[in-house]
Amino acid sequence: MKRSMMEWFSAKVAMRTTLEICVAGSLLVLPISSSFAAEKPKTEVADLRYGVALYHYYQQDYIPAITELMVADARDGIQGHGNNPELIAGGLSLAFGMQNHAEQLFTQLLQDTSRPQNVRDAAWFYLGKLQYAKADWAGAASSFSRVSDKFNSDLLAEMHSLQINLQIKQNDLAPFSIKKIEQDKLSQWEPYALYNLGAANARNGDLKTAKEFFNELTAISFDGSGQSRIEYLTLMDKAHTAIGYTYLQDKSYSAAIEEFRKVRLDGMESNQALLGYGWAAIAQEKYAEAIRPWQVLQQRSLLFPAAQEALLALPFAYEKLNAPGDALREYEHAEALLAQEIDLVRDMRETLTAGELLTLVSSKPVSATMLQELEKKNEPGTLTALITDDGQNWLKLSGTSVIKTRSIYLRELFAQNDFQSAVLDLRDLLKLQKILLDWQPKLTSYTELLHQKQNWRQQKEQQVSQQSLVQKQVDMQKERDALAKRIATVKSNNDYIALADPQTRKLFAAVERSTATIERMKSAGQDTTEYENRLWVSRGILLWRAAQDFPANLAALEASLAEMDAAITATKLSHEKIASVIATGQDLQPLFARIQTQQAQVEKQLLDLNKVIDARSEKLRSKVDAQLNAHEKRLNRYLAQSHLAVARLYDAALRKQAQ
Repeated sequence: MKRSMMEWFSAKVAMRTTLEICVAGSLLVLPISSSFAAEKPKTEVADLRYGVALYHYYQQDYIPAITELMVADARDGIQGHGNNPELIAGGLSLAFGMQNHAEQLFTQLLQDTSRPQNVRDAAWFYLGKLQYAKADWAGAASSFSRVSDKFNSDLLAEMHSLQINLQIKQNDLAPFSIKKIEQDKLSQWEPYALYNLGAANARNGDLKTAKEFFNELTAISFDGSGQSRIEYLTLMDKAHTAIGYTYLQDKSYSAAIEEFRKVRLDGMESNQALLGYGWAAIAQEKYAEAIRPWQVLQQRSLLFPAAQEALLALPFAYEKLNAPGDALREYEHAEALLAQEIDLVRDMRETLTAGELLTLVSSKPVSATMLQELEKKNEPGTLTALITDDGQNWLKLSGTSVIKTRSIYLRELFAQNDFQSAVLDLRDLLKLQKILLDWQPKLTSYTELLHQKQNWRQQKEQQVSQQSLVQKQVDMQKERDALAKRIATVKSNNDYIALADPQTRKLFAAVERSTATIERMKSAGQDTTEYENRLWVSRGILLWRAAQDFPANLAALEASLAEMDAAITATKLSHEKIASVIATGQDLQPLFARIQTQQAQVEKQLLDLNKVIDARSEKLRSKVDAQLNAHEKRLNRYLAQSHLAVARLYDAALRKQAQ
């Protein structure tokens, strides 16, 4: 089965979420009918609400996305996008761990026999993946069994590898052989399946079959580069280490040493390989040969359990070489290092409280590059736990971690699916908490807006009740009618003086009074000819002056009349509008009651949510503390063995001196 590892590493397909499968569902499998084949893929959004949901999804705002879909479904549904909206809703439910709700949505889809096969396959595949991550082995097996052979080949290969793992968990290894693995066409997942099957057979004591799977894995060649090569080398290190311990258990010590030598010294498995190398040499009574790998291992960080064991294994080898002085020195050195490491673990247990874990879980995600830079700055023994971008997708749990740490003590715990799921649950709860906290001031603002609207309405109602607008309209109408009558009189009488400027009207009034005076003088027998001539000239001049300004003054007066007409019309419309608002305006009291109900609901939900968050964070802390406690117990056990060994060597030295 030798073939290029590039085939499965260079062809690695990025894991897609359920939503991505739904949005691009036509890319998964070939169309199942000619009607599907003839249909062109959509390049536009037919329903605005579907576009809004997709926008929120691609912004990683999943709660608004599913909210948009739920609101649309509660009304008249989304039109023009087939099965996609329902699958998206199911996918989002999966993303939040709402397994029962997602299964209900998928079941509704599957009850309709007209649904395309690719829709049913995608639903059952990703439901099975989540059930697998949740350790629901029976549910995962049931979901995977419903996926057809026409499903996407890459995802089908992944599913087959997961089905192998399910049978391994049931300890059903009989059906598997090298030939069957080749027939299953596991593609990029084949090396992992070989390793898992080898490890499972080794645990069951079938060392012969275990070695067959491990050897088949190491026979795969690889000529790639970059991250793919690192993954390949790491997997090869794990395989050689596993083969070495298999030979060690089978008492084939020389063969074991040969396998341990193939492990890279800078690889993750080198510690276990160095430890196994030493024990294989000890078993052959080659004590000097055992010292070399253990001396290398002893120089490494005590975060690694293998390095802790090497602290006691090295002086044991010195004792076998009859070098009690060297052995005593190494035991005492081990005592000091182990005591220091125990203090470090205790400090970690005190520091990593429920509140600290809650802070870490709620931290803003960082990129993988930033995480690598931060990890480089830490010294061995310090703890760095960060939320990464990878943690934003439940379906990536099999390949990445939500929280990553340099601490080897917690790496095993943090790599477990149930721990990662607990972290994701807590993160989702914290997101919901933030949403509820954001809604509190919003509801308060809505209440204030309603109060303002209520006050405005009351003011308008008071205006109407006081008839202020009606009276204003009546007064304006009277003033307008008086002006119109004046204009009509002036026009009919050609009364130029009526529209003249004040000075002209004053002089003209004086002329009129003089005329009356002249009449009285004439009645008295006086000669008034000269006065009459002068008065006639003055009267003519004043009339001429008034006539010159008459057209402009009349036009200005008519313009004022038009303005008054417009003002009266506006006042009338305003009155009618206010009356209409009062008559037809929405009753605000139900809105007040609704907001009060929602405020009480948010308060209760926050109270309940805070209790759940406290309980979950404490449970998370308990898991971390239990893990650290187990490491502390192991270190204490090694320390006790060191104390006994030192006491034994001192006792032997004293007895020798006494003799």
